[in-house]
Amino acid sequence: MNVKRILVIADRKDSSQKALAHAALMAEQFKATLHVVGFSYERLSVLDESMTKEDIELAKQKIIHANQTWLDEAVVMNSLPKSTTDEMIWSKDIATWVTKHCVDHKYDLILKTGHRSEHAFYVPTDWHLLRNGSAPVLLVAEKKWRKKQAIMVTLDMASKKKTKQALNQQVIDAGKMLAAANDMPLHVCFSLAISPVLKDLGIVDKNKSVKAAKSKYIPKIQAMFGDDGIPLENIHIKSGYADKVVPSVASDIGAALVIMGSVGRKGLKAKVLGNTAESVLALLKTDVMIIQP
Repeated sequence: MNVKRILVIADRKDSSQKALAHAALMAEQFKATLHVVGFSYERLSVLDESMTKEDIELAKQKIIHANQTWLDEAVVMNSLPKSTTDEMIWSKDIATWVTKHCVDHKYDLILKTGHRSEHAFYVPTDWHLLRNGSAPVLLVAEKKWRKKQAIMVTLDMASKKKTKQALNQQVIDAGKMLAAANDMPLHVCFSLAISPVLKDLGIVDKNKSVKAAKSKYIPKIQAMFGDDGIPLENIHIKSGYADKVVPSVASDIGAALVIMGSVGRKGLKAKVLGNTAESVLALLKTDVMIIQP
């Protein structure tokens, strides 16, 4: 993973600007250039009917100008590099604008503060960004990172599809880079999907299955790390479904960031990121990065 150009989505004007603060850190770590976008939108259709189209357009431009001034100040206040560019966009649909913008502008990473509803799930805008497929997306948790944390990557070792095998390597490469940049240990998590019913009925021996999986997959995982290596104790192969295993392991190791791969979909299936990824992300409280092929 090569991080040289980052698209940063600024938080709302009255927020603490977690995304900008994190962007400043990544720009310093990777000598990356930043393009920051803020979003403005007001329902001007409710204005007095006596106002002309020109008056309404003038009101719109005043709002954009005021918010652009604020964004310029926020870029300076958060100590972003002098090479940083920024713009204020008039749109209520952030995800659609970002998707269209990324068609003409190539980014190595899209960075945004993750926002969750009262039900702990991500808000629609964040879900749509994660599904965009144009660049890896990093959603920054609203809580600050604690010291002595780790970075964790999740792998799909059981799949025989070449796209998923290649994606596993992309995820590992991203994890290695970010772990080195943040001086954090790197952990690997792979969940061995065994039905609880099969375990409870004694049809499948969980311990034997996990032991066999470790014997089969640990050498493959170590091979993907190449000369850099990874401590054996940092490879976590657990039985169970990913939506339970991944958040549990992330909590146990104190993960600050979890990196996942998700194979892009087409047509109607493109409306979802992937059943596994979506169910895992619903429970994670860390920073999350989604990488698609």
